[in-house]
Amino acid sequence: MLRGASLILHSKISNNMVEQFIELTDQIFWEGYAEQLAQDNPEQFLAELGDFLNTYQY
Repeated sequence: MLRGASLILHSKISNNMVEQFIELTDQIFWEGYAEQLAQDNPEQFLAELGDFLNTYQY
């Protein structure tokens, strides 16, 4: 696979995983939780997203 195509594919997978993370956290807590966390505490948002990706990304 070409490097550019690989980067595009990885970007789409990552975006999909971010969307899944937001949906999951909004279901667990409340709608808008992920967005509020990202605005109020971006470091914590990225840490929780990183944990999610490490756990569920294949």
